[in-house]
Amino acid sequence: MQRQSGISGVGIVAVIAVLALGGGGFFAWQKVDELHRLKSELAGAQSGMEKARTDLKKASQDVAAATKEAKELKVAAERLTAERDAVRATMENEQATGVRLRAELALAREQVSYLSARSSKEVVRGMPKTTSAAPSR
Repeated sequence: MQRQSGISGVGIVAVIAVLALGGGGFFAWQKVDELHRLKSELAGAQSGMEKARTDLKKASQDVAAATKEAKELKVAAERLTAERDAVRATMENEQATGVRLRAELALAREQVSYLSARSSKEVVRGMPKTTSAAPSR
């Protein structure tokens, strides 16, 4: 019986060893599978990060272009505002000149009327009735 118990002890040890190796292999297979899954996730994360970098770079370029355009539009708006103010000032000056010229014309009419009433009829007949070009010499 001793021999049988020795064989059976070796057999049990062999079975335990096979089970241990099988369990270790299963554990290693799970870890390798998990490693592949993690590598895949890492590759996906790196791909997403590169896409985000590309999008960020494009957005930065878009912001730079928009900033440049905004500056140009601001300069154009300032120029147009200055032109508008200059036109407004010119119009106000011209209106003031028109008012002044109308007042001078009214005064001249009053003076002509006054002088016409006090001078002889022959002088009045000789006065020009409309404006004409200066006589050439």
